[in-house]
Formats: sequence, C-alpha cells, structure tokens
Amino acid sequence: MTASPAPGPDRMADLVEVIQRLSQARTVETVQDIVRRAARRLTDADGATFVLCDGDQCHYIDEDAIGPLWKGQRFPLETCVSGWAMLNRRPAIIEDVFADDRVPLAAYQPTFVKSLVMVPIRTIDPLGAIGTFWATRRKPTDEEVRLLQALADTTAVALENVRLIDGLEGLIKLRTAELEEANKQLVAANAELMAAHRQADRVFAAYAKVLPGTVLDGKYRLDEELGSGGFGVVFRGRHMILECPIAVKVFRPVAGNDSSRELQRFLREGATAARLNHPNAVRVLDSGVSSGGVAFLAMELLRGRSLAKELAAVGPPSLRRAAAIGATVADVLAAAHRQGIVHRDIKPDNVFLHSDADGQEVVKVVDFGIAKFFTGPHGNDQLTRTGEYLGTPRFVAPERIHGTETDDGRSDVYSLGALLYELVCGASPWTKDQERQIAAGLARDPQPQPMRQFRRNVPPELERLVQQALAWDATKRPVAEDLAAALKAQAPTLDDTPVRPPNSEPRDADSTSLLPAVRWPG
Repeated sequence: MTASPAPGPDRMADLVEVIQRLSQARTVETVQDIVRRAARRLTDADGATFVLCDGDQCHYIDEDAIGPLWKGQRFPLETCVSGWAMLNRRPAIIEDVFADDRVPLAAYQPTFVKSLVMVPIRTIDPLGAIGTFWATRRKPTDEEVRLLQALADTTAVALENVRLIDGLEGLIKLRTAELEEANKQLVAANAELMAAHRQADRVFAAYAKVLPGTVLDGKYRLDEELGSGGFGVVFRGRHMILECPIAVKVFRPVAGNDSSRELQRFLREGATAARLNHPNAVRVLDSGVSSGGVAFLAMELLRGRSLAKELAAVGPPSLRRAAAIGATVADVLAAAHRQGIVHRDIKPDNVFLHSDADGQEVVKVVDFGIAKFFTGPHGNDQLTRTGEYLGTPRFVAPERIHGTETDDGRSDVYSLGALLYELVCGASPWTKDQERQIAAGLARDPQPQPMRQFRRNVPPELERLVQQALAWDATKRPVAEDLAAALKAQAPTLDDTPVRPPNSEPRDADSTSLLPAVRWPG
C-alpha cells in the first residue's frame, strides 16, 4: 500500500481557484468539466467520476480516468458505492475494493480500480456524488477527503445556481453565513465600482481637452500623435524635468471602450510593465491619472515599426532572423511568467522592431494592456467577464476560448507559436474553415498546415518546434524558457537569406494572413 502525501498550499490555492470558476459556471456541462478535472488533480488520482442522483438510481454522467469506467450508465442507489455515500450522507473511503463489502465486485473487476473515495454532493438531500480512484491500494489522507468534500459542497451550490439538474426537488436556501459573506463582497464590489466610475467620468470629460501641447502635471508634454490602438493614443512627448524625449500613451474612451473596466485595464498596463525588468520589454517610466483627470502611461520612445508593418511591407524575414525574433519574444515571456504575468495578446502588432541610438535593431514586446497576473496577490483577475476572452482570435489559445483551463503562461506560448508560423510562412497556421471552427469553439485538436507548403526550406526541427508550441493540449507545449533556448540553439544553423514576395502586393496586417498564401523560394 502506498502512502498518500498531504496536500500542500498549492492544492488549497487550486481549490480556491476551482471554487471561483464554479461560482461563474452557467451550464451543467461547464460544472462537470471543472469538477472531474479538479477532483482528479486535488487528490493525485488515476480517475475521477461525477455522479448525479436520478430518482432511485445513480447516473454516472461524466468521468476523467486512465481507463473506461461507467460514464453514461445508471445503477440502483443500493448497489453502488456512490449510492452508499448518498444514502449515508458521508464519504465512502475504500482502501481495497476487493476487501470491502460495499463494493459490487462484478462491476469493478474489469476496471483498473483498486481503491477509491466517494463523497456526497451536499449532505442534506444529496444531489449526487464525486469519486476519485487509484490503480493501486491507497488510503487517501484526511486532508484529501476534506478537499474533495469541499469541492462537492461547492458543486452543490453551483448546480443550484444554474438550475440544470432535471428532476431536482426544490432549491436549498443559502446559509445565513453565505448570504452575509456574499452581501459583504457585494457592498465592497459596489464601492470599488462606484469609485472607478467616478474616476472614469473625470477621465472621459478631460479627454476632449487632450491635444498636442498639453503638459500633464507639469512633467510630460504631449507633442504630435504617433498612433492609436484599442486602449489609447500614443503621443511623442518630452519629459520636462529630465529634458528627454519619451512616448506618452493616453487612455482613449471610444464606443465599446468607455467604461471603468476598460480604464482599469489601461492603468494596469503600467503596473504590469513596471514589474517586468527586461531589456526587450517596453519600459514604462510612470503611470497614473493626472490632476486634470487624464489617464496616462509615460514610456520609453521607440523608433522603428511593428513586426506586423514589417511583414506587410517586405514579407517574411530569413529563417535565422525569424528564429532570433521568436527567441527574444520567448525570453521576455519567460521573464514575465516568472513574475506571474501572462501577456495574453502576443501578435505581430505587439512586437516592435526598435532602432536604438547606434542604429541597431532591438526587438521589444509592447502592450501589456490585457495582461493578467496568474500568481501572487493579483491572481484573482476581475477585469474579464464570464465567457469573455480578449485578444486577436487567430493568436488566442484554445483553452482561453473554451475557458476550461488555467489561463497561465502556456497560452502565451501558443500565441507565439502562431506568430512564429506567420513570421516564417507569411500565412496563418490554419485554413479559413479551421479558423471559423476555432473561433466558434468547435475545433477538436486541429493540425496546422505544413509549413513547407508555404516555404520549401523550413527544416523539420524548426517545424516540429512550432508545432509543439501550437499543441492543442496546453500540457504538451514547451514552457517559454525552453522555447527560447531551443530557438536560440537553432537560429545559427538556419538559412540567413532574406525572402521577398514574388510579384505580390503587401496585404493589410490585420487580415487573416499577413501576406498572400504563396510558396516562398528557397
């Protein structure tokens, strides 16, 4: 019999995150998906099952296991372990399925299961049960059972909230303590929202007055406009105290971007970038709201153009330069992920080819406007609505579209894989039909188009690396640090011959493919 390790702080943090996700679930399918994955993860189990009470039967509605169990089957309450847990309203802990008279041996003998624990979903009038299984004899710790029961209790609340259980008799009243806690949270959230709205009103009123020549708080003078994006307008500026050129990004309220939520996202860009000290990440010097009500970010002034404009103007670079650019971006992402920051919008528009004072090209990663903290005190991101994802669709990782996985650094690696593909091939990794299916959440492990279909001399090693970054299963992608190392190692061995589009006009950088889908020479 193997000993069961005691759950550490990581498991408790995992449970807290699962509870938050369950509180936002709006369909029974979403609850099932969250619970079966979480149950197996919280107890280091080889399988997990989600059971609902259907009259006098147990309906094994969902599972996540190393081998087939009983998904979709129904059994009488009196004949199965899940029924025992529901009837007795307490956990069933079975260290050896072949030595416990609660176990129907005929059902378990064909399976991998040797030990299990089953807990009821709600102890008052149980709705169902959650179970985890092991392929060896194993006694779960008290902490593991408590974690599983806490997950089941939260699942009961989630199921009541979404009202998607057929045949459920009535609704359980929320406990007084839960109501009081929810009320406290609501009051605090309303107070925060009202404060943000008051600040937003000042910002929106002041924006009309922001013109070249304006000086913010006596420090930053706005000169000519350099460009604009979804969150703001960027001006060439001057630091009046240090007497040096800078760039100043000013929040731009427009239709669809004129709420306190968007203002908070804009201001968070400064806080995010300030945490990241990397020579290839744009440097933010200051941020805040001026005394006149103007939300701004003071940044280093970049000279050059975005990678999107570079690709639209001259086509894909040499393979060596493509790998070098990708390695630099991956290195910035690795540094960000170590700080608990996921960028969430890696694309050619947010990679800038800066020309420094010596005329040397420096790759810069910009625009942390929708970045998210996934560890530490900022881990609870409240700036994205349920079912909402931000970013450019063809660069958004599938787990963010589906909302079924932790939105951590692996989603950035996927986005960088899509960027690398377009950097090498001048085309999207996906066909138009694939992109429609991906955007609709209907795609199931699609395979990217072969890179050598667009560029004949792409070596197999580089194509495999890009395919790994684009893996549909996030756990199969390399972390950013490993991707950076692999690209750095490959770059010196790659062809350094520049490529020019053969008799083609450049396309707009925001189109599905950066350039016409042609076969590149070489």
